[in-house]
Amino acid sequence: MPTIAPQTFTLRPHDPEGVWESNDNRYRLYAHELLAEHKVLCAELIRLWPIDVDSSITNPAQYPEITKLAKKRDQSSDTARIYAAMAVEGYLNFYGVLRLGQQVFDDHFERMGLVPKLLVLLLVCDQLNVARNDPLVLLLDKVAQSRNLLVHPKATEVVGDPATCQRLSFSIPAAAEQAVANMELFFAAFVIAVPQASNHLARHVGA
Repeated sequence: MPTIAPQTFTLRPHDPEGVWESNDNRYRLYAHELLAEHKVLCAELIRLWPIDVDSSITNPAQYPEITKLAKKRDQSSDTARIYAAMAVEGYLNFYGVLRLGQQVFDDHFERMGLVPKLLVLLLVCDQLNVARNDPLVLLLDKVAQSRNLLVHPKATEVVGDPATCQRLSFSIPAAAEQAVANMELFFAAFVIAVPQASNHLARHVGA
């Protein structure tokens, strides 16, 4: 039976000649824009909230405009968190293709989870054996977990008065702010680990 001879693999430099397409830059921009929008919506809700902000509206049907505004607030928060994770994942995919080449990355790395992908890319591309409790890894995991809570929704059985599910609560933009902050902290930590990556990330918002 004929065999295919293995090919020699050559790791590419950090700044090879060529052109690469990636959406991570615009995803990072979207995360910042949506966070800014989210903060505006929160401020508007503070201005319009008919009761103390620490209290919930028990009958949202009485306040249709506030209910609509609250839904936009929640949507902007959720979307900012998702785009923050997409920006990080997009950059890791870009980095992998840049250093390894399209075929090698697609065959061996593309389908890996975020944290394993980061660890293996740093090991193969930069000879960095990074521990799982390293701040870089923990930041990536926080961004991923924030996204996973949204894209892998879980059901919760309600014990007690079902009407509590219909209450409208005021909330500050903590989740979205934290996700975008963790995204930026991850990129900063990646540059500390791989200084040559600063050339890639310089084109990104906040870099």
